[in-house]
Amino acid sequence: MLPESLAAFIARHGITVRAVRADEAAATAEAAARLLGVEVADIVKTMVLTDGRRTVAAIVPGDRRLDRAKVATAVGAGRLRFASAAEVLEQTGYPPGGVAPFGFTGPVTVVVEAALAGTPERRVVAGGGRPELLLEVRVADLIGAQGARVASIMQDEKTMVERRRSGECA
Repeated sequence: MLPESLAAFIARHGITVRAVRADEAAATAEAAARLLGVEVADIVKTMVLTDGRRTVAAIVPGDRRLDRAKVATAVGAGRLRFASAAEVLEQTGYPPGGVAPFGFTGPVTVVVEAALAGTPERRVVAGGGRPELLLEVRVADLIGAQGARVASIMQDEKTMVERRRSGECA
């Protein structure tokens, strides 16, 4: 059911997950929440960024937007851009829309939103390595299994409102 490399990572690190296979692809947090009947805040998005030299997986709640500048600061990069579909697949081993939060095929620095880290036993739903697969996992495992950095990487409410008004996406 799970991609072989992801299943091996989970077993090697003793992570308890519940895998859920959806009837359709859940390429967005909203779609995953709808399919599972949960709040969008219970979904976490794993977004892949790069500066051309390094790859970063940023994990944020599904109902929030990522602030790339904050992620860049957290990893000591000048600027980061969203990785292309080919870069996502090459560095993580997962297709866009199905990126799991761990078990990457390449070297990836992971940053988890600080607000998530405040509730380490909370179970959230993340990508399962393919768009139709989802994983329920503890926040503590998102952080601990891969030595993730914890930082405030979400856009603040004021920035989100301003970007919505101006039509920007992030």
